[in-house]
Amino acid sequence: MRQLKQVYGGNYAFVGIGNHSTNNLYPVLNYLHVPLKYICCKSEDKLPFIEAAYPNVCATTSLDDILHDDDIKGVFVSVSPQSHFTIASKVIKSGKALFIEKPPCQSEDELLQLIGMRKAAGFPQVTVGLQKRNAPVIRILKKELQKSKGRMSYNLKYLTGTYSEGDVMFDFFVHPLDYVTFLFGKAEVNISFLPNKNMEVELK
Repeated sequence: MRQLKQVYGGNYAFVGIGNHSTNNLYPVLNYLHVPLKYICCKSEDKLPFIEAAYPNVCATTSLDDILHDDDIKGVFVSVSPQSHFTIASKVIKSGKALFIEKPPCQSEDELLQLIGMRKAAGFPQVTVGLQKRNAPVIRILKKELQKSKGRMSYNLKYLTGTYSEGDVMFDFFVHPLDYVTFLFGKAEVNISFLPNKNMEVELK
C-alpha cells in the first residue's frame, strides 16, 4: 500500500454515487487503495448515505471546491451521460487528470471542444471508460488478428434488453463499436429498424 501511495502521488475525487459507481467502480478503487478524498453528488439528500458508507471521505455537492483543492490530482466521473460534457469541461480546464465513463459527451462538436480544452490546459491525462478494450481476451484477439493477412470478418450480437434511462446507442452500443475500431482501426455502421421496432446495427 505504501508503494501504491507513492505511485498515486496525491488524493482523488469521485463524482457520482449511482449503482454503477457503488457496485463496480468504488470496489475497484478500494481494492487498488486509491486515496479518495471527496465523493461528490448533486443531491444533498445523499450526503448522509455517503458519510455512512464511506466514513473516511468528504461528502460534498460542490465540484468547484474539489477543483480548487490543490491536493486533488484527478477526478473520476460516473454520472448520467447528459452531464458528462459539463463536468468534463470543468475538470479538464482545472488541469486535473480525468477518468470519465463513456460517452464523454453527446456530439462530435462537444468532443472537439473537449479536445481543444485539453490542449489549452496543457494536455492533462484524460481516460474514457471503454474498459472492455483492455479485457485480456480482447488483447489476445487483437494480437491474433495482427498475424492475419487478407480480408477479415467480425460478427457480434449485442443484446441490451429494455433500457429507459437514456440513449441505448450512446450508453451501450459504444462498446461493440469500440471493439471494432480498436481491433480493425475503422468501422462502417449501418442501422436499420425491424418490424418489431427493434434496431439492427451492422458493423463492418
